[in-house]
This record gives sequence, C-alpha cells and structure tokens, in this order.
Amino acid sequence: MSTTTDKKTVQIIVALCAQKGVKHVVVSPGSRNAPLSIAFNREEHIECYVIVDERSAAFFALGLAQKTGEAVALVCTSGTALLNYAPAIAEAFYQRIPLIVLSADRPIEWIGQDDSQAINQHQVFANFTKYNCQLPVDINCEDEAWHVNRSVNEAINLAVSGRKGPVHINIPLREPLYGTTPQNNLPQRVFNQIESNSKLAESDIQDLKNRFSKTPKIMILVGILPAQEKESFEAVISQIEKIGNVIVLAEPISNIQTPMSIRTIDRVLNVISADEAEVFSPDLLISFGGALVSKQIKTFLKNNPPKEHWYIGKGETHIDTFRQLTALIQVEPFTFLEQFFANYTDLGNDYASQWEVKAHIALQRHNHFMASAPWSDLKAFEVINSALPQDTDLQLGNSSAVRYAHLFSQAKLNSIQCNRGTSGIDGSTSTAAGAAWVSDVMTTFISGDISFFYDSNALWNKYLSANLRIIVMKNGGGSLFRFIPGPSDVEELDEYFETAQEFNIEKMASLYELPFYSASSEEELISILPQFYATHNKVVILEVNTPRLENDQVLKGYFREMKKMCQ
Repeated sequence: MSTTTDKKTVQIIVALCAQKGVKHVVVSPGSRNAPLSIAFNREEHIECYVIVDERSAAFFALGLAQKTGEAVALVCTSGTALLNYAPAIAEAFYQRIPLIVLSADRPIEWIGQDDSQAINQHQVFANFTKYNCQLPVDINCEDEAWHVNRSVNEAINLAVSGRKGPVHINIPLREPLYGTTPQNNLPQRVFNQIESNSKLAESDIQDLKNRFSKTPKIMILVGILPAQEKESFEAVISQIEKIGNVIVLAEPISNIQTPMSIRTIDRVLNVISADEAEVFSPDLLISFGGALVSKQIKTFLKNNPPKEHWYIGKGETHIDTFRQLTALIQVEPFTFLEQFFANYTDLGNDYASQWEVKAHIALQRHNHFMASAPWSDLKAFEVINSALPQDTDLQLGNSSAVRYAHLFSQAKLNSIQCNRGTSGIDGSTSTAAGAAWVSDVMTTFISGDISFFYDSNALWNKYLSANLRIIVMKNGGGSLFRFIPGPSDVEELDEYFETAQEFNIEKMASLYELPFYSASSEEELISILPQFYATHNKVVILEVNTPRLENDQVLKGYFREMKKMCQ
C-alpha cells in the first residue's frame, strides 16, 4: 500500500492541489517542509522539481507558470528560505501569474522565542499576494479540517481567477516531521470559483460606442500579455486594424504579431517631430495588458494627453499610467474587444495611415543605419534577431536586452516573454529555464552579463532543457547606464552604476559542463549561430563580446539618425 505523510493538514493540501489541477510543484530541500516534500513526491498526478536555491526555484516556478498558463506551487522550509521567494512573488503579482506559495513554519508558540529558523512568516508577502492564510498546527476536530479545506480551496481559486496572481499559505508543523501513514485516497471536498465570461450591459456598450463614434483619432496600446491568448487577440485585432481612425501599438511582449500593428514603438516615435506630435496624439486611448517597456510612449502620451483613456482588465485596480483615465472597464480585454467591435463604425479618416507612413519611414531609416552600423550591442541584436528560428520561444532579460529587442521586428515567433512585472534583473535565467522545461519548441534566452551572473544559480539544477539556448551580451556591465541621462554624467558611473567587470562566462559553462561558443565580431556571430542552434543534448551558452565604451555611442547615433528626417 502506498504511504504519505502523517500530517493531516498536509494531506489535505496535497490532495486539493491534485484535484484542482496543479501539475507542477517546485520544492527546495529542508527539514521543516519534509511532510510537504514527502506528500507531494508521492502524489502521482503531480510532478516535483527539487531546486536548492529558493530565489532561483521561485523564478523557475514563475517560468513554468508563464509558459503553461497554469498555477504552479512552491514549497520551502521555515525561516529566511521563504524570504528568498520575494522577488519572484512580486514579479508574479505584477505580471499576473498564479503561484501557490506553501511555506512550512515552526509552531506558532515558538515564534519570537529565539528558536532556530523561526521568523514571523504569516502575511510576509501581504503587499504582493492576492490571499494569505495561516493553517492550524494540528487537526484535532472536524472544524479544523473544514478550516484547512476551505482555506486551501479559496487560495487556489483566487490564484487562477480574475486578476491572476500569487497566494501564500503558511503551514506551522510540529515535530516529528518524517512520519508516514497509508495513503487515504478519499477525495477532498472541492469548490471552484465559477468565472463569468461576462460582457458589458448593452446600455454601457452603447454609451461607449457613442463616444467612440465621435472620436477621430483612436489608439489601442497593448502591454505584456500571456502568450496563451495570442491567437484570440490576433484575430480580433486584425479586424480592428481595418478601421481607418484606429492605430494599434503592441509591444513585442504583448505577443500580438498582426501585420498592421506597430510593434517597434520607440523606433517610430523617433521619426515624429515635436511639431507633428498633436497630429499623432490620440483623442481616445484604449489600453490593456501589463506594464509597458517603452518609456518613450509613456512620455509621449503624458506630454500629449488623450482626451479620454479607457483601461480594460478584469479585477484590475485603477491603472492611470498616463494621468488621463476616464473609464476602467472591468471585463476581460478579449471579451470587450470582441463585443465592442462586432459592428464597428469607420469614420474614414487617415489617422492609422499617418502612423503607417511614419512606421515605413522609420523602417527605411533603421535599415539605412544598420547597413553600416559598427560592431556593437545594436549590431549583434540585428544579427541574432535575423537568425532566431521561426516559432521559437524568445525569453528576454531585463535592462538593455529587452530594450534592444524592441527596436527590431521579430519574425513569426511562438512567444516573447520578459519579467516586466517589476522589471528586475535578478531571476531572468531561472525564469527562462522554467519556461523552456515545459516547452515543446526551441527557447532562446538573451541576457546582459550582469543579469546572467546575478542569476548563475539558474544553471545549478537538473531541469535544463536541451532546447534552451542562452545568449549573453558580454558588454562589460550594465550598459544601459551609459545611455540614460543622469548616471552617464557622474564620476561614479563605472563602479556604482555600470559595475564594469570581466567575469569569465566560459569557465562558468565549463563548471556546469555546458557547450560554449564565443563571438567578438559580426562575422564570427553569423558563422557561429548555425552551430549554436544545431542539435545538442544540453543547454548551450553563447557569449557575444561587444565594446563596452562604444555601445552607447552607437545607440545614440542610431536615434540621432532616426530623428534627422523629422528636423
């Protein structure tokens, strides 16, 4: 007969996770969480991943959830182990990704009594979670069993409903911790939260349509979206793009790749002169999705504010990024777009075509500059972008990597992801590793060197897909700080901002026995990429060496060239 932990609280948690469809659990080793580790490992419907570093483990779980679109559970021991989850939990909260955090704890009477690995864990993530609860130490009566069942049901329901996000269940456990008992296969009571795919009332739709029909210039702006929703959105966006007074600006990490949407937003904005700003600023802005990468579009819309701004999102707070919010539409964006544009009215003006002309000009200027651009981060991104396998998953590191990628039009990719919820650089590699592990296609991850070294423990786990390709832009440090105003002008730039360094990526690859390639010129990169993308039985790392002191000058020159045409 199969056995499981003898802790009744844990038995209920694990049974409910399995019954409610949780398929992936990331566990970090420890003693206090032994009952959870034992029970999850012996649950046949759940796959467990054991990753020692809790910070890396949490970002790996984030990648699993990001790719699958499903809730993923995290299990850790008591004490500071839990605090290492914080960056990934915050990212999941702002990226709207469901994580179920299960933290083992000391019995509550020992908190604050100088007991080892005992800190106040309850509500520790209150600012970054949708739900928090602390379960009883023991189950001694029907009411306590009911309480555990109800709390776990509620936590999982909230993680995957409405504005999805992380939840935290704190689980005090009393010694002994390693006891087992025959497995009770009786199902737990399950209650699900039935989500309404609600539409707006016809009166509300009519009111919005009346305002829409009187508006000559309309911009739809799309931030980060789950790749699982790409096809649905692309279908409805393709119809909307036929309306002459509507322009769609969709960042690459929105995963919308329709033919007429403008995805190279910064590139296009740089060919619009100050005198033309009023012509291109919208009367009505409709936005949805998560945080935007482009600082330029945020600045443009703040300086040239729309008369109205509708933000669409179920369960969202009042997102007023551009200080012009006039309507928070509490439905799923796809549902709203499908309902609202079912019988659209085309005012017949040329607002969209004016943007398309600028996009064409920007492309010409871009191509002209890139034809003679010297070796640099920018040139390397052009070469890499053109070599990306069709239908690959693209994962982007934060800081300069995601910004460079947004200057190029990508081919038809399977998905584009980046941790832009909070935009931290600390777990990008682990996230990419998690996403790649559950992907059926090639995953390309592009990272800066600081971010890559920061998260080097991502390579310290056995769940590394042979379909993962890691490209590290070895430009000597945080190159973004040489480009943005402020840090580039102070004497502390090298040590305090850019943190220039010369760590050896090849030795790190050797440590983990991973294939390694290096390129230091356009010609080398072009010749190496086919080998890099060839079939390997392990993760492959490619180091791209670029000139630290020239990268910012090339990028500044690029934007100067883009602006020349509008002076």
